[in-house]
Order: sequence, then C-alpha cells, then structure tokens
Amino acid sequence: MPNISINSSKLNSIINRAFDVAVDALADSFQNAIASDIWEWPRETLRNNGDLVGSPRNILDEEELYNSLVIARSANAAEYTWESDHAAIIHDGATTKNGTELPARPWTKVGLEECDAAELMQQQLNKLL
Repeated sequence: MPNISINSSKLNSIINRAFDVAVDALADSFQNAIASDIWEWPRETLRNNGDLVGSPRNILDEEELYNSLVIARSANAAEYTWESDHAAIIHDGATTKNGTELPARPWTKVGLEECDAAELMQQQLNKLL
C-alpha cells in the first residue's frame, strides 16, 4: 500500500481561502440588497440627503446602515452584524408611538436568496485543490 502524506497546514489554508471568498460574496450580496431599489414603502419621503423618494426604493439614505456592517469570523463561522442604531427597525419593521407602520425590509433574506455561499465555497475548493 502506498504511503500517503497529507499536508494539513496547506489543506487548512485552502479551506480558509475558500471560506473567505464565500464570506465576502455573502457580505456583498447583503450590501447589494441594501443598495437595490427593491423595497416597497407606503409613502414618499424626503431623505436627510435631500432626495425625495417613493417606492420601490433602496434603503441607503445616508449610508449609515450600509457602512455599519461588521463581520466577525471564526475558524468555521461568520457573523454579520449591522451596528447602526436603526438596523433592526429597518430589517424587521416597527410601529411608532403614533401608530405609523414602518415596513420590514429584510435585506439579509434577500442576500441569502441571491448568494449561494456553500456553492461558492465548493467551487473555490474545487479550483484550489
């Protein structure tokens, strides 16, 4: 029987590179969903930047949400967090004290639907191995 040697350090490096590609692609997909004019809104709004927007619209406004993405990566997981104060309200929706409904704009759901991170990682592994 032949002697087989596996370089686990090299293998781990390849896996990490493939994982990084998948993590970055999913982050891009989430951010693209925020920037896309796909979100329904029940009224026109004068944004802080001076734009009057209707529906459908993006959820960029002054880009605070977009710019607040933090990715925490461990050996086998990545956690995406948007740290802007209003991220949860934008994502999940809310009702204000005066009863105004703010519809949910779940950009993570759209991002996941648009990016098959597992497939991307598999493609990278196939290319690198």
